[in-house]
Amino acid sequence: MSTISKAVGSTSITKNVGFSQAAEAFMADSWHLVENERDRVTFKLPGSAYDEFKLRATQKHVEVVIPLPNSIVAYCTRFDNYFAASEYILTRFEDYKEVAGSGKEEDTVNSAEN
Repeated sequence: MSTISKAVGSTSITKNVGFSQAAEAFMADSWHLVENERDRVTFKLPGSAYDEFKLRATQKHVEVVIPLPNSIVAYCTRFDNYFAASEYILTRFEDYKEVAGSGKEEDTVNSAEN
């Protein structure tokens, strides 16, 4: 079974409908869709050189790349289908926002105290 889906009409944000669920969530949070191909998408946090989430479909897997908050490091994992990959990337995106957001809030509090 191939994991690469066919492109859909103008109702999809992405060229590959399998990436649409993730694209909607990232774009709703003002992340940029900087790469949009049939086999891969990349979502980038504006103003950040390292904060990128990626999905890439191969013939056998859907690979997910997750950045570690406040770091230049990212990790990759694979899934057998789009649903599992989408659920995983969206869960990690929520985790990322919590950690990255808490760091920004601490910076704001520290700046306000000084």
